[in-house]
Amino acid sequence: MAENSMFVPWLPLAAFGRELASSKKGEGLFYYDVPGLGAKAGSDKHALILIHGLGDEADSWRHLIPFLSGEGYRVLAPDLPGFGRSAYRDVNLRRHRDAILELLELCARPERPAVLAGNSMGALVAEEAALARPDLVKALILIDGCIPMEGKLPPGLVFQAVPLIGRRYYRSLRGKPEEAYGSLRPYYFNFEALAEEDREFLRKRVMARVKSRAQENAYFKSLRSLIWANEAASASGRKLAAWPGRVSLIWGAEDLILPPSTADQVRSLRPEAGFSLIQEAGHLPHQEKPQAVAERMLEFISSV
Repeated sequence: MAENSMFVPWLPLAAFGRELASSKKGEGLFYYDVPGLGAKAGSDKHALILIHGLGDEADSWRHLIPFLSGEGYRVLAPDLPGFGRSAYRDVNLRRHRDAILELLELCARPERPAVLAGNSMGALVAEEAALARPDLVKALILIDGCIPMEGKLPPGLVFQAVPLIGRRYYRSLRGKPEEAYGSLRPYYFNFEALAEEDREFLRKRVMARVKSRAQENAYFKSLRSLIWANEAASASGRKLAAWPGRVSLIWGAEDLILPPSTADQVRSLRPEAGFSLIQEAGHLPHQEKPQAVAERMLEFISSV
């Protein structure tokens, strides 16, 4: 797993790294497992599972986790199969879903189900896991992502899935570190406003991604699977409409990847669902405005 050694954890989270072994040799799920801290921690708290998006890792939640664990919640955040430190050969949305189901077995039970929160593609993974095990999931928090709706996937993302074209561009970034670094900017409202420590961390992380053939394969296999899921959006939407748990949506007001209107169809399926806009935030509001996102999440969870 030499490639995985390039994915050095965000330092405050390093002590909480765990691995869930797979029955297949050389495979395993990396995840952070951060216990609830302080007097507010207790067995009556729902565990929270945070699920990152396409081409990201668990460290995406590095600033959000302290707010949630500080309120007493146990927080688990995996690298989805094939991404970051989770080495897998068979990668698709179903495998991502199954990884979350494995974590649910660790932290949830019918009398104390978990809350799933997913960003972008991770929101879809969260939905699919909740639909598969409604007894173990009490609520869903969808952050700048939801069950894909026809016509809603960004054209640039679909273009990347064209055979050879997307991979050729991906591989070209290996010799263009500044261009690779610059590819992150559209995902933020104000990339340059991030702390210098964050920008340096992201600079190293994006190069670790583009240099890794395993990450490349995970990215494009997941992307193709995401496009196929988009074709089945109406069936998934009907299932979500009937799902018995609670739903809340949180969106960066300036998201250029999936604008807030992407949530409209889910809101029509679930009229009772909460919807919060995070001002001055793009596709990754939990990185740009972690406190604001945490406040919305905690308010929703307390109502559950």
